[in-house]
Amino acid sequence: MSRRFDCFVGIDCSGDKKTWQKGLKVAVATRGKKAPEIQVGPGLQGRWSRIEVTKWIASFVRAQMALIGIDFAFGFPSVEKLLEGTIIDWYYVENLCADDENYYGGKLFRVAGAPHSVLINSPWPPRAHYSAHHLRITELEAKRIKGATPQCIFNAVGGAQVGPSSISGMRCLLHLRKEHSRTISIWPFDEIDDAKSVIVEMFPRYFALSRSIDPNLADHAILNYALERFGSDPVVTAPASEDEGDAILSAAALRGLSDDNSLFNLPDLSIRNERWIFGVPTGGVS
Repeated sequence: MSRRFDCFVGIDCSGDKKTWQKGLKVAVATRGKKAPEIQVGPGLQGRWSRIEVTKWIASFVRAQMALIGIDFAFGFPSVEKLLEGTIIDWYYVENLCADDENYYGGKLFRVAGAPHSVLINSPWPPRAHYSAHHLRITELEAKRIKGATPQCIFNAVGGAQVGPSSISGMRCLLHLRKEHSRTISIWPFDEIDDAKSVIVEMFPRYFALSRSIDPNLADHAILNYALERFGSDPVVTAPASEDEGDAILSAAALRGLSDDNSLFNLPDLSIRNERWIFGVPTGGVS
């Protein structure tokens, strides 16, 4: 499968409400061993917005076949029983947040009285049924690696929160799926198509931890050691931030892992509803 990918893209995402996201970083690796390179965004100081990175993806895949990894949760855990049958998915998110620009998803965490509100941990709505243990199957599998601590998508409090970034990212994915399905497959929502680029969910810390490496990828030496473990040349310049380090390693890890066809297989098609973190083995799931 890896032979058909021309390049590999690691995107460290952000749920920031601002027009230009300081933490949104993009790195590209070509075939071979050359170290991934950070892509400069069109905003001031080379920043990206979610709008611009979504446009960039759509344009980028016109010229090459890419495996693109993005760092946010693509789906929700199974919580329908708590919501009396209400299904929360990309369309639910878009219907709620459509008025907010730049694919911002923060509104989901501020609305009281909506079916999902009881699941949210934020300063605003009630949280009668919030639990940090509301995790997807793929997150439970990822936790088997020492040090990997995936967070609940319903959390919007504290430094480890993943909710706003994930909800904003879902809006980007829905746009790409609606407007660019001829050139992009979003795995595992879509079947892998040899004629299309593929977008997968990723967890950069997991890549490092799966090789027993300190996930502090802002450290130049640690990043280069991690790159070596995934068959990549080192980067000459130290990453400017942890977000840059995450994006760089992710691009290299996608390149290194894309040879393993088993990582694109799921043991149960029903898992597509929750999505899956690329690179997390599925062998332990029955």
